Amino acid sequence: MSAAAKVGIFMLIILGILAFFILRIEDLNLGGADAVQEIQVIFDSVAGLDDKSAVRVAGVRVGKVSGIRLTEDGRAVVTLEVNGEVDLRQGATAKIANLGLLGEKYVDLIPGPVGNPVLADTDRPILLEGTSSASIEQVTDQVAAIADDLKAITASIRNTVGGPSGEQRLDEIVENVRQVTASMRLLIDSNQENVAITAENLRAITTDLRVELPRIARAFDQAALSISGTVGDNREDIRIIVENLRRLSTDIQTTADNLGHVTAQVRSGEGTVGKLLYSDEAHERLTSALSSVESGVGELQKTLGRIGKIDLKLGIQGDYYAGLEDVDPALGSNSRTAVVVDLQPDPEKNRFYHVELANVPRGDKDVKVVEKIVIHPDGTTETSTIREEKFDRDFLISAQAGWKLDELVVRLGLFENTGGIGADYHLNDRLRLTGEIFDFGKYRDDSPHLRLFSQYVISSEKETLPQIYVSTGVDNVFNDTAFTVGGGIRWTDEDLKYLLGSIPMP
Repeated sequence: MSAAAKVGIFMLIILGILAFFILRIEDLNLGGADAVQEIQVIFDSVAGLDDKSAVRVAGVRVGKVSGIRLTEDGRAVVTLEVNGEVDLRQGATAKIANLGLLGEKYVDLIPGPVGNPVLADTDRPILLEGTSSASIEQVTDQVAAIADDLKAITASIRNTVGGPSGEQRLDEIVENVRQVTASMRLLIDSNQENVAITAENLRAITTDLRVELPRIARAFDQAALSISGTVGDNREDIRIIVENLRRLSTDIQTTADNLGHVTAQVRSGEGTVGKLLYSDEAHERLTSALSSVESGVGELQKTLGRIGKIDLKLGIQGDYYAGLEDVDPALGSNSRTAVVVDLQPDPEKNRFYHVELANVPRGDKDVKVVEKIVIHPDGTTETSTIREEKFDRDFLISAQAGWKLDELVVRLGLFENTGGIGADYHLNDRLRLTGEIFDFGKYRDDSPHLRLFSQYVISSEKETLPQIYVSTGVDNVFNDTAFTVGGGIRWTDEDLKYLLGSIPMP
């Protein structure tokens, strides 16, 4: 190999080492940006913590400090960039720790107890409260406090030992020590024979070791001679292995030359790869394809975002009506069943849609007027009019649009096939009061239909169980008043939500 080639290889090695250290110091990632999540931690003090300091979980580096700023109340807000694989749960904390006594400071991230709910991944950074480790000044203050305590202890000892009473106590202590040493002397004299036996056993053990150690050394020598003989017997095989390694290095050199030839062709624009890299037409086609892919990804993200925002709840409710008078026995029992769908396309907006399919006790009113003509023998006629009212137990539809105004919810639209208005007032997360008035056109009754009832949630919705509630109230206050009691279940249907999310909506 020529001297120029050796110098070139040496310079490439030096440049590679220099590039490695630059990438390590600047914390650059040439493989593309991994998915990261941004976390903000509030500390009372971040003394010694710098930008790009490490973020660790259980000692493993998972991110870095991307920024430090000061709040209006004099606290420090540290922004962390952490790998997306780290799941933070409720109860997560962070603290500033040291690598050793004089090592650099880093942020120790504690994800939270296992089993707690995972913190929601939103567009805003996750905000945590952090704690700082003790500084040198605090340690010095603690040492000074300990020194004051030691000084107080020595002063107490001096007051206790000093004076005639202290001298008397010291004399008593010395006398106790003398008695203890006398007892130990008697104990040693009485067990002197046992001590001699133990020493004799140790002497026997050392004698056996003096005999066995040379034998062990000879065994090691024989093993070494056996290994040397094995190597000598297989010297030819070793020579073949070395020759194969020499041929392998020659093949590697040939491969490197071919690779250099290929890269030269690519640089000159020859071949498929060269045309792809240096042809304007190929570049334009590739750019157009990437633009199409980017547009498709944007539409997919928009669709998924719209699906994720939809809040869809399904429910089934049943009520028993006590006190109804004008119910046809052929229609069945005094009960009302309903299937309810609540759809909120965008939780950030206060509007929603309420659809209900109900089977009511009195059903749909059907009025029929029949004229009956009777001809008497004398030729005179008599006409009578009969008004028949019939209630068909059919399903009635309610479809309303609603608006949330803090605790009050207002609904307008169709109530059991007639126009009306309703309002819901949420006293808390469990108790809700509802009032509905409809049928102003006297379609079923002579006066509008007024319904007042309340709902109380006895079991909130969980991952495997729906929400369960009970209800009671009064129905049709101005006409055929009845008292109601019942209950129902309500749950979130994710599958139906994603099906509705794929339908274009304004």
